Amino acid sequence: MNEKLVRIKSVDGIEMPGILYTPKDYTEGICIHVHGMNGNFYENRFVDVLAESYTKKGYSFLTFNNRGRDFITELIKDNDFTLIGGSLERFQDSLLDIQGVVDYVKKLGYKDIILEGHSYGCNKVLYYYDKMNDDCIKKIVLLAPCDIPEESKKFLSSKEYEMAVRESKVLVQEGRDKELINYSVMANGKVAAGTFYYDFLPGGENDFFRYRDGLDGKSDVLSRIKIPILVIFGDKDECVLTESIDVVSGYLKNNISNCNLHVIKNTDHIFTDKDEELGEIINNFF
Repeated sequence: MNEKLVRIKSVDGIEMPGILYTPKDYTEGICIHVHGMNGNFYENRFVDVLAESYTKKGYSFLTFNNRGRDFITELIKDNDFTLIGGSLERFQDSLLDIQGVVDYVKKLGYKDIILEGHSYGCNKVLYYYDKMNDDCIKKIVLLAPCDIPEESKKFLSSKEYEMAVRESKVLVQEGRDKELINYSVMANGKVAAGTFYYDFLPGGENDFFRYRDGLDGKSDVLSRIKIPILVIFGDKDECVLTESIDVVSGYLKNNISNCNLHVIKNTDHIFTDKDEELGEIINNFF
């Protein structure tokens, strides 16, 4: 397996560094990995195992920073800088990031693409595929997909949540979308009003893992996708399991027509101590 630092640009010019892992032999297949909310391309240890698993199967593996990296951060944009990060990004802009990466790998000669997301990255890859329906994308891998609005409630009391809803609505109506409100996403404490209002509340463009609707809940986005989808999460996942395992599993199976679902025992949202088992499931998916 070979490794190379790469610098990729989103459609609107944001520089997104990453690592491209390639097998020894030539391949036209690649997995593009999209990290989760406030994450980055390198911190989750399971990424190392995924890179090894894919390259052993003759696929390249690309992991990169998207604009939702960290909470608030300064990213290079063309020859200048822009202030962004998970607390300021808008979900719909994930199209610009993923399109930039897809264009990049196509220029390198890749024609068989697997889109893989972790956590919030799951929403992003499905949103991209649903909007673009690119024939080069042959499979999708979802690692710990979340019901974002329901998960978001976990970080606040009912009173704090209601206050955040009211405050974000007022600021958005006044055109002050980027103004920060108090909202403790993983103890960060701040998020842009527009990010919270449009992307963390029910009914947003990313709201298609609606586990809160129960086993009979319907998802138009999930039901439209016909290519194979592999779903993996842990039975101790504090983010995915806003409902019981049976409800989450049943909801996914009922809405994804070509669904291969695995629940890994005794692990959490980042597959702690289960990296190797995660890699084995990926291997078997091929």
